[in-house]
Order: sequence, then C-alpha cells, then structure tokens
Amino acid sequence: MKALVAIKKDKTFDTFFTEENIKFAESLGEIVWLDTAVEGIEELKEKIRDCDTYVTCWGSPALTPEILDCAPKLKLLTHLGSTVAPVVCDEVYERDIKVISGFDYFSKSTAEGAVAYMLAAMRDIPFYNDRLKEKRIWREIDDYTDSVLYKKVGLVGYGGVGRYVAKMLSTFDVDMKISARRELPEEDKKLFGFTQCTMEEIFETCDIISIHLAYNNSTHHMIDDELLSKIKPGALLVNTARGAVIDEQAMIKHLEKGDFKAALDVYESEPINMDNPMLALPNVLMLPHQAGVTVNLRAVLTHDLLQESADFIDKGIPVKNEILASKATSMSKF
Repeated sequence: MKALVAIKKDKTFDTFFTEENIKFAESLGEIVWLDTAVEGIEELKEKIRDCDTYVTCWGSPALTPEILDCAPKLKLLTHLGSTVAPVVCDEVYERDIKVISGFDYFSKSTAEGAVAYMLAAMRDIPFYNDRLKEKRIWREIDDYTDSVLYKKVGLVGYGGVGRYVAKMLSTFDVDMKISARRELPEEDKKLFGFTQCTMEEIFETCDIISIHLAYNNSTHHMIDDELLSKIKPGALLVNTARGAVIDEQAMIKHLEKGDFKAALDVYESEPINMDNPMLALPNVLMLPHQAGVTVNLRAVLTHDLLQESADFIDKGIPVKNEILASKATSMSKF
C-alpha cells in the first residue's frame, strides 16, 4: 500500500494519528504525508500520482475530477470521518474507486451519546449535580426524577445511528416507535421490539423523541413548527443529528413557553451564538456538538481503517466499512 495522508497537522490530527498509529501506518506500507495547513492542491496533485490510497479527515481536500486526473493508480479513499459527502464526487464511483469511512464507529458512539443525553435529561443529572456541589443541598422530599424505562420513545430516522439507538434502548423496556422513509426490516422490528409509524404519530404520542436524520435539502427544517406543536407537554426532544433539521426559531418559541424539554447537541449555527436564548432556559440540556465519536475512539477507528486499507490493497480482502454511492448521496454535507 502506498497511501497519501492529506490532513491538517494540528491537535486534532494527533488524536487520530497518535505516535502508535503513525508507526503502525508506516509499518503497513509507504505513507506520504501532506499537511494541508501548509501544502495546497498543487502539492497534493504531485504527491498523489503514485498512490493507491487517499486518507482524509475533516477539512481534507475533496477528490475532485481535477485531482482524480492526477491519480491514475488510486483504488481506495479512506475517510476517517463519518460522512463522505464533503470528500467525494460522482467520478470517484465512476472510476470504481472504493470508499470506506468511520461511519459505523461514529454511528455507534453518537447513539451512545443520544442515550446518555436522554438519561441525563430525564434524571435531571446536571441540575442535581450543580445543586449538591454549588449549594450543598442534599436530596429533598419533593425532588422529582424521571426515567427512560417504560417510556414511549420515538426515533425519527433509522440510519446507522438510529439503528444503534434502537438496539441500546431495547434493553430499557420502552414502547419504541420509529419513522423512516423506507419499510424497515421485520427482523429488526422483532429483534429490537419497535413498530414503524408516521412522524406525526411520534410527535403526538411519545414521551421522548430522538432525531436521527441526515441533513440535506430534503430534511432542512423538516421538524417544523407544526410538528413541534404536537409534542406532549413535558416530553423530551433530543437532537444529535444536525441542527438545521429542526426549525430552531420555532423550537425556541416552544421551549420558552415550557411546552417541552430538549437535550441538544447540534445547532443551526455552530459554534452557537452566545446570545442564543436557549442558553438561559432551565428546560434545555445543551452540549457543544460532542455526541459524535469520542476522542479516544478516533485512534481506534484510524488503526482499524488503516488495517482494512492495507488488507484490501495488498491482499485483496474485501472492505468492511464501504460507503456505496447510493449511501454517499444521502449523507450529511458537513
């Protein structure tokens, strides 16, 4: 394997390419390093000429037709992020270049994050932690906590993340409903114990609603004021997908009135404007886009995808984390 690694060398780079992973990569074949912070497209076009593998991450140059014309030996794109939409074009697939990514690792970790946010919000963990540490107040007789157990939980979307959330929640004895554009497998329905229904039914009936939609033109503001108006009083809305799948201004209006609670990891504008009124609302749990793959898993997926790349290039072993063209076109654009 001769691989070009085109990633900005900064603190984020170090979390993917630890010292151990750099040594591991170089043990697998010839690694050509390109620091995108100081080297541009012309350097990339020169360095990729004899490479069979192109390794990318967030912010790496996309495989455009211009670059592909300079890469006659390229057989594999290895993306260390989740969505490959920012780094591929139709010509990649037309030239029969395989594409793999960390999508499954990101999906499982994001699902863990979504369930963690549900638990934290339902049990009001941040509030009781702060009250005990800052105000030194112990548990009081009229304190109220809630549970995910036995709740009606609705998942909007059933891609990689949604399926993992369904699997994790299946141990919580929840009444699970899922909305998706396609008919979901009967085996999954039996295995995880959910029923498929409309999005409207989820918003009208569920105690917890978790959003798992890719962001594209068709899902922009899909969760609009009409749907938000259907949420049961006191229910919990969780979003670990992309901020713009929800009409944020409509959501703020409902949250300010106390119509429901929210646990949010993503926002229409990121980093979030520090004047955003949600920051002052007690019924909103807010995280700074951290539900995705945890930092410790970055090195794990890098190791695994490098091994998978070398196995494919040098031994002809089929790839496991392949992203087909049909999936790439439906992935979030960022």
